[in-house]
Amino acid sequence: MNMAPDFEGTFYVLPSDGRRTPVRSGYRPQHLIHENYQSSGDHTYPDQEWVNLGETARVHVRLISPACYPNSLWEGRVLQVLEGQKLVGLITITCIFNEVLRVSPEAYKPIWVEPAGLQEKP
Repeated sequence: MNMAPDFEGTFYVLPSDGRRTPVRSGYRPQHLIHENYQSSGDHTYPDQEWVNLGETARVHVRLISPACYPNSLWEGRVLQVLEGQKLVGLITITCIFNEVLRVSPEAYKPIWVEPAGLQEKP
């Protein structure tokens, strides 16, 4: 399993509407990648152990299956962070490490379509 982060960003945890407790490295919320597609991701906060409600922190995110949604992220994009359907925060992407995910905002397609060859067995 790839343990390197797919992207880095600034994570703002909403003050009260979402979570009731702070988060720490290892947190695994969903990220709204497309209007019709969410992906779980593992968060690491390199500068601090905990992120309290209402705070912003630098975050590294390792997505669960980035090959399923290529060409979906760009620096400056804001992703909704969810627990189920509950919005708990926002991530502004500052750096993309996994080039499979990179796209220009103009070329981004908001509705997810399964990439060709995804279901093929070797």
